[in-house]
Amino acid sequence: MEDQKSFQYSFNQKNNMLVVSLVGQITAQVMPALEACRQELLSKQEVRCVVLYFQDVESISMDAIPLIAQMQREIRLKPADLRLCALPLGLREKLVRMGVVRGLEVAEDLKSALLSFNRAA
Repeated sequence: MEDQKSFQYSFNQKNNMLVVSLVGQITAQVMPALEACRQELLSKQEVRCVVLYFQDVESISMDAIPLIAQMQREIRLKPADLRLCALPLGLREKLVRMGVVRGLEVAEDLKSALLSFNRAA
């Protein structure tokens, strides 16, 4: 249970935009918390733009990659536009190469991610 405290998430919603801030280490031990995040995110009906904000994520284990990929698929099916931002460079390149994330859905920082929705609209 102590391990789950190493990962937290929070939501910040304004109108139809939702920022999901992720903090800590995303490992197999925190999968229940990540699943709770996914369920809460999907329950939000009015959301049309979602940012997964990895600013304070220290690491992501390979065990968590399938759940993150599933979360992205479900966000797109809502349908909602998706951006991932502040992924560490090496991890971002690896996830794009693996096909887990789409290169056009990745932004350097939160401001760029939010502004990209205006350009896409």
